[in-house]
Amino acid sequence: MTQSPHVSKNLRRSLLLKIITKSTPTKEDVNSIIELTAGKVLDELHAQSMTLYLVDGTDIVFKYVYYSSSLWGENSAQEKRFEDRRQKLIGMRIPMGTGLVGEVIKKGQSNFFSVKDDIDGKLLNLSKNTDFAIQTMLTAPLKTDNRVIGAIQLLNKEEGFGENCFNIKDQTYLEEIAEYTSSLLLRILDPDYKIKEDDTARYISSFTETPLIVDEDQITVDENLLSGIDGEIVRKEYIFPFKRIGESSIAVLMKNPLDYQTREAFSLKTQFQIDEVYVAPASLIEHLIKKYFQKDIFSSENIERNVNISEITEIIDDQYEKLSAFDIDAAAAIEDENSTPIIQLSKRIIEDAYFSNASDIHIEPQDNRVQVRYRIDGICIEKLTLPPLVLAPLVARIKIMSDLDIAQKRLPQDGRIAFKKFTQKNINIDLRIATCPTLYGEKVVMRILDKNKSALPITALGFSEGNLKLYRECIRRPYGMILHCGPTGSGKSMTLFSALREVATPEINIQTAEDPIEYTIPNINQMQVHKAIGLTFASALRSFLRMDPDVILVGEIRDRETAEIAIESALTGHLLLSTVHTNDAPSTIARLTDMGIESFLVSSSLIAICAQRLIRRVCPRCREQYDPVSEEAEMLQKGIQWSGPIYRANPDGCPACGGTGMRGRIGIHELLINSPDLVSAINRNADTATLKKIAIENGLKTLHQDALIKVKEGMSTMAEVLAVAPPDLG
Repeated sequence: MTQSPHVSKNLRRSLLLKIITKSTPTKEDVNSIIELTAGKVLDELHAQSMTLYLVDGTDIVFKYVYYSSSLWGENSAQEKRFEDRRQKLIGMRIPMGTGLVGEVIKKGQSNFFSVKDDIDGKLLNLSKNTDFAIQTMLTAPLKTDNRVIGAIQLLNKEEGFGENCFNIKDQTYLEEIAEYTSSLLLRILDPDYKIKEDDTARYISSFTETPLIVDEDQITVDENLLSGIDGEIVRKEYIFPFKRIGESSIAVLMKNPLDYQTREAFSLKTQFQIDEVYVAPASLIEHLIKKYFQKDIFSSENIERNVNISEITEIIDDQYEKLSAFDIDAAAAIEDENSTPIIQLSKRIIEDAYFSNASDIHIEPQDNRVQVRYRIDGICIEKLTLPPLVLAPLVARIKIMSDLDIAQKRLPQDGRIAFKKFTQKNINIDLRIATCPTLYGEKVVMRILDKNKSALPITALGFSEGNLKLYRECIRRPYGMILHCGPTGSGKSMTLFSALREVATPEINIQTAEDPIEYTIPNINQMQVHKAIGLTFASALRSFLRMDPDVILVGEIRDRETAEIAIESALTGHLLLSTVHTNDAPSTIARLTDMGIESFLVSSSLIAICAQRLIRRVCPRCREQYDPVSEEAEMLQKGIQWSGPIYRANPDGCPACGGTGMRGRIGIHELLINSPDLVSAINRNADTATLKKIAIENGLKTLHQDALIKVKEGMSTMAEVLAVAPPDLG
C-alpha cells in the first residue's frame, strides 16, 4: 500500500461516491476506501503518523501505516528506518484487546491522550516502540450500529498547525470520517449489511460538502416554478427543482451532486441553470416527484399540449380504418389543422424521441404496417407500429415541417426542421431529415441535433489514463494536424469539440467549418458550410487562412483539395483538427496518400490520429460478475494480460436501465502518436500493417485492447467488445 495517497479532494470524494453507489462493491474496494480515507484525514488533521486497523477474527490487523517526512527531515538513514518499520507493520496481527488501540476497539469509544495526561506512561512506552517522541494521540473506533470493525489512530500533530496538539474539534471530525468509513467497509466485508438510505445521503453530503435535506418540511416548494418544467424530465433525470434563485437559475435536490452529466442534461432540457444543489435521500426525491408531478404529463383532456403517443395511435387506428376512400395526402397537407391526429403524432414522436435520448428516428414502411424506431445508445429500438394508411400523411407532414416537396415521392430528399416552431414545450432542437423511396413507400430518417447541447469535458469521454495524458499534450501543440477517424455516430465530433472546449481561451482564435453545427462553444467562431452556394470545406479553409487563426477545425476531409489545404494549414503554424472516414488509425495515412497527398507532407504535418468507437456501458446497478472461461479468458489474457473476474449484462435488467441490462455508452480509442519511426515508414510508403506494427511497438493500444480495458474496469461486456471491436488480426 502506498505511503500517502496524494489525490485531489475533488477526485477523492468522486471516488468515494463511486464506491458507495456501486451495486456490488468488491474486495479490491477495501484498499481504495482505506487510502482515500487516509488522504482525507491527513489533509484535514495534519498528523505526523497515522495507522488504520481492522478486526479480523480474534486479531487486530495493521491495514495502513503512514509516517510524515518531518520525522526524518534530511536524514536518509532515518527515512529508511521508518520505511522498514512501515513495511514490517503492514499486515501484522496483534491479539484483540492489546494496547491503547485494543481498548478503543473493545469499548467502542474514542480516546484522546497527551503527554501531560500520561499518568500511566502509556505514551512513553509507545514512543519507545515508534522511534519518535509522542506528544499527543487520538484514536477513533470504526463503528457501525454498535459493531466495531477497527480503528484509526493518529500520533502528533505537525508543527505549525494549531497548538501542535489534537483537540476536541479534531476528535469530532475523525469520528465522522470513521463512521462513514466503517459503513463503506462493512458493506464490502459483510454482504448482509445494508447502509440506510438516510445515512447514505448524510455520507454523500459529508463527502461533497453539500447541504443535506432529509425532510420535506426543510424546504418550501415553488409550485409556480414546477408548472413550467416538464415532469418527464424531472422523473428521467431524478432531479427535483424546488426554488428559483434567479431568472434562469434554480435550487434542486439530488442524490449525487457530483453527477455533472445528469445536471447538464437537466439544464439543457429545462433551460434552467442549477446554481444550488442539496443532497436528499432517494425516497424523499421520489415522494416529492409523485406529489408534485402525479398528474401524467400526457393528458387526453389537452391533446395539443400533453398527449400520449399511444392515445394518438388509438385515435388513428380507429379513424383511419374508415379512410380507405379518402384523399389522405390532401388532408395531411393542410398545415393549419393543428388539432388533427397526424400533426399531433409527428410532434409527439419527435418529443418522445428527444426525452428518450434517441439520436435518430426511423419511420419505415413495411408490408402491412408502418414501423417507428429510435436509435438509443447506438441500437435501434422499435417504439410503435402504425396502420399503413398513416404513412403518406405522416411523411407529408414531416416534409411540410422541413420545407420539402410533398409531391416528389420518387427521389430522395434532404431537409432540416427547426422544431421550436412546432412545439410549445421548451425543446430547442433541429432535425436533419432524409427521405428515400422504398418498396412499400417513402422512408424517413430524422437525426436529432440538440442546439443547446454542449461538448462533454474531455475526461468524460472514456479515454484511458495514458491516452488522455497523450491526447491533452497533442491538442496543446502550436501547430500540426490531429485527425479523428471512425464511422458515422462514433463520437468523433464530440471528442473534437471537447478538445476545443479545453483549449478555447480569449487569447487564441479558433475557427471551425461544420456540416451541420452540432455543438456550440463560447470563444470559438463556427461556420456552417453550404455546398449549394459554393461554401465547401475547402473554400472555408481558404478563408480561414486569411483570418489569423490559431486553431482550425474542419468537419471532414473527404477530397484532395480539402486535404491539401488542411496540410498546408498544419505546416504553416496552425493546429488543424478534422475527421476522416477510415476504420482505424494506421489506415488513415493510406487514405490521405490515396487522395494524392505526398507522403512527406503527411509525415511532417501529422501529430496524432485517434480512431474511436462507442460501446454500450453495462448497467452498474444490475450487472452480474463472473469469471471468464475458454475464448473470453484467452482473449483477455492475450489482449491485456488480464485473468480476473469481469461483468456481463443482467438479462432481466432493472428500472435504471429499462430492463435492458445496458445503460449509456462510452468511447474506446486507438491513439496513434507520430514518431521518428513512423515518419520514416510513411516516407518510404510502408503499408498499413507495417505502420500499425510500428505504432504498437511505440505503445499504441488498439481499439480491441482499449475495449478490453473497459471490460476489465467493469464498464462494458465481452459481447459489446466482439460486436464493436473484434480481435486484431495478426
